[in-house]
Amino acid sequence: MKSVLVVLTALVVASSSVAWMQDQPVEQETAWVCPMHPDYTMDVSGACPRCGMALVRAAPFDVRDYRLEFRTDPPVIKPGQRATLHFAVFHPGTGQLVQRFESVHERQYHLFVISQDMEYFQHLHPTQQPDGSWSIEVTLPKAGYYKILSDFLPGGGAVQFLARPLVTAGYTGDLAGDGATLVPDTVLTKTADGLTATLSFDPPTFIAGLYGHLNFHLTDTATGQPVSDLQTYLGAFGHTLIMSEDMADYVHSHPLDILTAGDDDNPPQFVIPPGADLEKLRGGPDVTFDGLVPRPGRYRAWTQFRRNDTVHTFSFTFEAVAGAEP
Repeated sequence: MKSVLVVLTALVVASSSVAWMQDQPVEQETAWVCPMHPDYTMDVSGACPRCGMALVRAAPFDVRDYRLEFRTDPPVIKPGQRATLHFAVFHPGTGQLVQRFESVHERQYHLFVISQDMEYFQHLHPTQQPDGSWSIEVTLPKAGYYKILSDFLPGGGAVQFLARPLVTAGYTGDLAGDGATLVPDTVLTKTADGLTATLSFDPPTFIAGLYGHLNFHLTDTATGQPVSDLQTYLGAFGHTLIMSEDMADYVHSHPLDILTAGDDDNPPQFVIPPGADLEKLRGGPDVTFDGLVPRPGRYRAWTQFRRNDTVHTFSFTFEAVAGAEP
């Protein structure tokens, strides 16, 4: 079973060519579900009370992994040279190629490329091809092992977060022994291209198995003033991916969007109102993410914000501790 952890706002093997068949209607569309919080379901359409996203018709109780065919061109990638990653998704029951995907935060396919030492991170969006497959060009910076994470919601299916390994040419290390050794950050203020982010945690120490908050305060590096011109990025005022030190567990998160839950007399209030023109919206200086990490250990969070049409990426490392015994 895949390790999928969804939060507020939820190796290379060259494969032979596959017969990419046409998609058939998928059965088991059993509920309306939040694309970011698949544990929230309704029997009618509406909006998620946690993040405000529109519910989609899906099969949230189907826990099967979809089959993901992954290949590269060339079959063995050389660091520093352009290469193409190819993906095809097949339904676990019918075996049919899936061609219909739901848009989740403005994209149908989110792809993360992370090096084993966790120093290299890319958040990409492949393009769907006429035959239903997906592809994207990449240039990997150095020889080594990389984890390729595919995040998507098949039409009528359940959220998928599937990992595949990739090993480049020229790698002479030890796959088992070359894992990351993360050191929790003691300085929680960092700067990237004129934007400064200060991070705080609530609670101050993350507890495995419980939700916690990552609170960002953003300022202009040159002036020190809080920013109020943050642009939306993928339909929200930020994006975070959290990964465990052993690259086994992942948390894909967007910011808290709901201000008030509302009641019978008052509708819920959102940071980003439904139907708003996302390109005209501006936000900041405070952005909050929710996250649940499954077990004690060290984690790295890559958080992205968009300002002045530039995406700024910050990485922070923290530790989660075991909760008290019941």
